[in-house]
Amino acid sequence: MKLLKAFRNLDGDARRRATEIVDREIRHLEPHLKHFGDGLVRLEVTLSQANGKTRLQASLRLQLPSGVIVAREEGFEIEPVLRKAFDDLRHRVDRHVARLRHESEWKRPAHRRRIGALLPPARDAAEADRRKLFFDLIEDHLDTVYDVVRRELTYLECSGSVPEGYLSVRDLVDATILKGLERFEQRPTRFSIGDWLTRLALDTIEEEARAARRAGPEAAVSLEAEPEQPAVDPTGSDQEMYEFYQPDEVLRLEDLVVDESATDAETEAERHEAARMLHRAIAQLPALWRRVLIHVDLNDTTSEAAAALDGLEKDEVARIGDAARAFLRDRLAELGQPPELADRTLDALHRRSGRLPQPLADRRRLERALLGQVREDEA
Repeated sequence: MKLLKAFRNLDGDARRRATEIVDREIRHLEPHLKHFGDGLVRLEVTLSQANGKTRLQASLRLQLPSGVIVAREEGFEIEPVLRKAFDDLRHRVDRHVARLRHESEWKRPAHRRRIGALLPPARDAAEADRRKLFFDLIEDHLDTVYDVVRRELTYLECSGSVPEGYLSVRDLVDATILKGLERFEQRPTRFSIGDWLTRLALDTIEEEARAARRAGPEAAVSLEAEPEQPAVDPTGSDQEMYEFYQPDEVLRLEDLVVDESATDAETEAERHEAARMLHRAIAQLPALWRRVLIHVDLNDTTSEAAAALDGLEKDEVARIGDAARAFLRDRLAELGQPPELADRTLDALHRRSGRLPQPLADRRRLERALLGQVREDEA
């Protein structure tokens, strides 16, 4: 298992104690992962404490060949917070493995192209200060950007609007951040930083999806072709890229569904399948309808804010939202859900939709590209 840890705003004693607890909990986790090759499992552990606060937040992100599992916990003491988070993670792993036993073999999609690019070094102190200011503004919103991109690209692949594996979440996030760096002094003041980045992310996805559809099959890379060999020895920049490299994620509707506790396994399986059917139906919505639905029903965005994000009038947001929900009810009925179950599934959209944090390796790569280094509180 590959392990990455990030301890933020913790003193030396707290970091040492957290490391001991994480190591102990990993030993308890390993028997639950015996079905996966050791080299194919990646665990990211983040424990953070906001400046001036006593409350701790733990986030565990387990990447498996068949999907990503996330567990979170909050509290005031390191050991209980980490122990509960790992307990939840083990429980989720067990349910994930149980479902996999009834699914077909997972296949890695073909690797296509990359659109993201690391920045060259800052040309002077003023540019370095500008990049630091930009990173400080966006750092708390990187998980949101990642979740927006991952969710929308999953829907686009599921609906067939984008060839599977042609675009990657990592590259689309890169492109969004680079676009933001170019424009952040001119950003509209009516948007918060988070809303502005969300709009940039959705616009970036839409542009790249259109380009992917125009490219056609002739742009695909032959799987039979020999890989290109480097003409020279790797440079320092190449080595930094290899340090942060990890394979593109497999995008699955399964990962958009969050597990809930249920009185019995059959009830949980029914709920899970109903939510999965809902996300498959959402993938079939027109892109604008889907954006409005996710803003209002999933992210609890006000109608006014949703209208500004999508360049609509407030009454258009209401009309599109109603049309989207009616479409989903009809689609779920076609898939065999009774009307009352379809209504309950729609009402639970917010609660039954999983949110995944950005991988630590991606965050560190962006941080190094913008700041020239990774801050010392990353362990």
